[in-house]
Amino acid sequence: MRRLSPVAKMTTVRTIIAITASQGWPLHQMDVKNAFLHGDLKEDIYMVPPPGLFSSSTSVVCKLKRSFYGLKQASQAWFDKFRTTLLPFSFVQNKYDSSLFLCMTSTGFVLLLVYVDGIVITGTDFLLISNLQHHL
Repeated sequence: MRRLSPVAKMTTVRTIIAITASQGWPLHQMDVKNAFLHGDLKEDIYMVPPPGLFSSSTSVVCKLKRSFYGLKQASQAWFDKFRTTLLPFSFVQNKYDSSLFLCMTSTGFVLLLVYVDGIVITGTDFLLISNLQHHL
């Protein structure tokens, strides 16, 4: 069974933007450069090398250690790595929209929404938002 990377639900995106605008919270947007190149593969994946890589025709295959664009597992591998990066910040993944993460602190809260290779961050704990942006 192939798992796909979670895609933010449009209802969630609209709700977060509406609440952020009505409450006057800051809204931060981040793009992840080369996102799909940062995933670690959990299973063994082999590929036939592209033509011209080896000087002679061989039946050699390459074992991939990292994901790359075009690989079916790339988006899920990146999302899994991103999710584990949020754990030290005490974020909890929403069970209804798995691309939404929430962190409650003594001084407020932070909402983080992932969509493909983009991230939206908002909330009331400005120090956590700043620390999170710096860490990411």
